Amino acid sequence: MSDKKWIDYGALILSGISIVIAGLSASYQWQQSTRYSDNTHQVLINSAKLGMYDLYLMNYKVANVTDGTLDYGQLEIQLESLHQNLATIKSIDPTTLPKDDAINYQVYREDLNTVITMINSYVDAMREDTSKKINNSEKLNSQEATRNNFRYGYSITNKILERDKTELVQHKDLYENGDKLAIKEMEDKK
Repeated sequence: MSDKKWIDYGALILSGISIVIAGLSASYQWQQSTRYSDNTHQVLINSAKLGMYDLYLMNYKVANVTDGTLDYGQLEIQLESLHQNLATIKSIDPTTLPKDDAINYQVYREDLNTVITMINSYVDAMREDTSKKINNSEKLNSQEATRNNFRYGYSITNKILERDKTELVQHKDLYENGDKLAIKEMEDKK
């Protein structure tokens, strides 16, 4: 055989090896993307569960307090936990997620932020004087009407996270089954 044929065979073999390597690289990248997406999906579900647990603990503390014995610091533990939960969610890079996961990420992040804002306002409503700087030893108003108001806030915020958790577990679209329906209801009421 001539040297020319060996060069042609060598080029053909190198091309084949390059195609195999490119295929393996693409397969690995796809597997990593799928793994990241699956992990992110599970992080969202876990976040909703943890958020519901924090809300439950707050509600339990408020419901079982005797007058004058609840201080801000007892609820601050769960408020801080909710903020850490949100910080974990914010650390996810949505640009690396598939389209369906990206919208669920954005809606869930928005919902968790809303839950934190709402529950903070219900805790603030228990404070005697909101003009003063928050102090963990500050005694909260624990009269029945105030506690009922907090329980109402708990039920609203817990329903948001419960809906998100259920739909994430069922791999449903949070926007289609939540925000979009809410917009339609508002438009129908016009």
